[in-house]
Amino acid sequence: MASHLPKKRARVVSVAEQVDELPVECPWLDPGEQGENLQIQDFPTFLIMRLANTAKSGLTRRYLDPFGISLPEWRLLALVARFSVLPFGEVTAGSSMDKGQVSRTLKAIHRKGLVKLSAFAATGKGRAAAISPRIEVTISPKGKALFQRILPIARAHQLKLINLLTQEERKVFHSVARRLLQRVPYLDEEA
Repeated sequence: MASHLPKKRARVVSVAEQVDELPVECPWLDPGEQGENLQIQDFPTFLIMRLANTAKSGLTRRYLDPFGISLPEWRLLALVARFSVLPFGEVTAGSSMDKGQVSRTLKAIHRKGLVKLSAFAATGKGRAAAISPRIEVTISPKGKALFQRILPIARAHQLKLINLLTQEERKVFHSVARRLLQRVPYLDEEA
């Protein structure tokens, strides 16, 4: 009986080496009835996160770093730029970040003068102020200008990623990503 445990290594391998070790053939064609044939690196979540992290560090940071803005800051700036004014709750809902990260990130881009916040609510006991759920976030002229400077560069870099796929792969990838985003939150509820 063959063991499905990974081989032991003398060291942790780099991301590039891990990618080189990914099977060429799709391991999802025969995962086993309970997934027993899957190695950790074959898990869809593992592969999706690896791809997202690689794209984030290898692509997105390259065009954001020169502007002194982080990926979470860019995500919130782009969200607010799209709508000009948003309540804090809608910023949280639209960002896929938790409230704490949204609050910290909004405070950071507020300090940089990229957004305006209507008010702060203190948390007391010397802790940093948290953003009130009732606050409205407005993009500032400086934020709008920065967004408009970054957007064409971001589009060009994202196009490079899209261009790695054929027309048919683009359709399939987009369709699969949409379906997964729609269904994954309800997996435990499905029969």
